Amino acid sequence: MNIFRLFYGVIARLLSRLHIYEERTVKHLNRFKYYADGARIVVGVGCGTGAFSKALASNRHPVIALDMESRLLREFEDPYIEKVCADA
Repeated sequence: MNIFRLFYGVIARLLSRLHIYEERTVKHLNRFKYYADGARIVVGVGCGTGAFSKALASNRHPVIALDMESRLLREFEDPYIEKVCADA
């Protein structure tokens, strides 16, 4: 495991425990929905635990959730979300 992946994993877990992702999602989701409404597909690069991906998929937008940590991608399921484990 390289140091970047270790650092990323620690930060992602910390932000998740502090509910930073949820607060950020509520704050910015209306803005994203404004742009996503006309989109045929939405790509979430660095989606983490999928907070934005899940919110956008709840409006039946097809979403591609991209993250380099497969463990984070396993934390959510949705028929409108295609999960991809890769580095952007």
